Amino acid sequence: MAKILVIDDDQAICEALKDALVTEGFECDFRLSGLEYRQAMADYRPDLLLLDYRLPGQTGEEVIRGLKSIEDFRSTPVIMLTGVDDEDQKVRLLELGADDYITKPYSSKELAARIRAVLRRSESTETDDSVLEASGIAIDTMTHRATVDGDELTLTLTEFRILTELVRSGGKVLSRDELRSTALGNLNVTDRTIDVHMAAVRKKLKTKSKHIQTVRGIGYRFTEPV
Repeated sequence: MAKILVIDDDQAICEALKDALVTEGFECDFRLSGLEYRQAMADYRPDLLLLDYRLPGQTGEEVIRGLKSIEDFRSTPVIMLTGVDDEDQKVRLLELGADDYITKPYSSKELAARIRAVLRRSESTETDDSVLEASGIAIDTMTHRATVDGDELTLTLTEFRILTELVRSGGKVLSRDELRSTALGNLNVTDRTIDVHMAAVRKKLKTKSKHIQTVRGIGYRFTEPV
């Protein structure tokens, strides 16, 4: 049974979320402040974090930044809960490291479906025992680690999946629809969202980003020098 940790400053919302998620077959606990996230993560060890964007004491953005800096928790999937249906803000959340977002108000069925989609992506990565290497990039899908010339990369789950699929493709062009299916588990996201994730991967690869080519009107491919 997957364990979900909710961080939201509204106790009534937390209790309602907990009841809904338990009904959907999850185990759930909650905290009312972003300041508690480190201890809560250590104590509860959730499989996924549901994080409110606006939090007192420590904002949702600050929590994500802190989470991604802690080795034990950086691969924990994060879904942001936001009250603002603004594409620029959503893009910013993805750039910070969120794996998905959902805009309030939302139904418990929709939320549960999004949680399952993100968890499926996480599980499919963990059960793939291959080690991939190309052009100084090494990917270990069992330990969820990626390195460039021996230096470890800090990647979100989605970024890790995208890089894995690109390297695994062996030079084949992957359309955005294919990336939606293989890397994002058919998550209902726009082409711009995929492009934002790709930009983040390229930024973290630094000089190795030259191996990711944009194929105009189609998608992306990973190339190696002949």
